[in-house]
This record gives sequence, structure tokens and C-alpha cells, in this order.
Amino acid sequence: MGNIVYIVLTMLVGLCLPVMASSNALLGRTLGSPFTATLGVFLLAASLMGTIILITQSPGLSISGVAQTNWKMWLGGAIVVMNIVTFTVVPQKIGAANMITIFIAGQLLSSVIAEHFGLLNFPVHTINWQRILGLICIIGGVLLVKKF
Repeated sequence: MGNIVYIVLTMLVGLCLPVMASSNALLGRTLGSPFTATLGVFLLAASLMGTIILITQSPGLSISGVAQTNWKMWLGGAIVVMNIVTFTVVPQKIGAANMITIFIAGQLLSSVIAEHFGLLNFPVHTINWQRILGLICIIGGVLLVKKF
């Protein structure tokens, strides 16, 4: 039952991706640069996260906490920048549905590979014919959405 909440919340976030693609593209055009739009989105996100940290009384960033990290722990920030820039530029070029289906196919492919080899601290889930069939279906769906 507990996983249902996570599944529903994940679906809701997924439902927001076309909205993000549209709003980021419009922001990029209005501000004259996808990079300026990305910075603006990050400033808003930082402000909102600061507010959430204050409201929930969560511990903030500390020098001692940051000192205990390594560069690999910060890769997510670079990946988020790539996501936001992609969601700002690409929908105007190939459409939101095409971008999102290709995005999802890439996510699934990298996730299956990471889980097969236990990379990035994921539990091992070996690649089997069912997972391969699922990837084929997803890639087939990407091709259908892109073509039509």
C-alpha cells in the first residue's frame, strides 16, 4: 500500500513534464535565451526549496556536510541542468511528445543497464527477456509517437 503513494506521486510529476516543457520554452523565448530561462527556473527552485526547508525545519547546507561529499554526489545537479535546458530547447524542435518519449526510452535503457550491473548503488536486477521485451515495446512506442 505504501508504494501506491509513490507511484501516484511519480505519475503526477510525469504528468507535469509537458507543462514544464511548454513553460520553459516560452520562458526561454521571452527572456531571449534557454540558458537565461534555465537560470531563472533554478533561482525559483532554490527559493522554493529554501522556503520548504524553513517550513519543515530541515537542516540546511553546512560546510561540514558539504565537506563530507565527493564530486560524484553532485552529478545530479549537472544532469538537472541538462534536463532543464533540454526541456527548454528541444520541444520547439521536435515536439513535446517526441521529446518525452525519447527521454523516457533513454531513462529506461540506462536504468536497465545500471540495475543489471548494480551500478550507482542500485540493487541488481539482471536483464532478462521480459525486460528486453519491455524495452522493445517502449522503443517501438517512441518510433510510433515520433512517426505519427
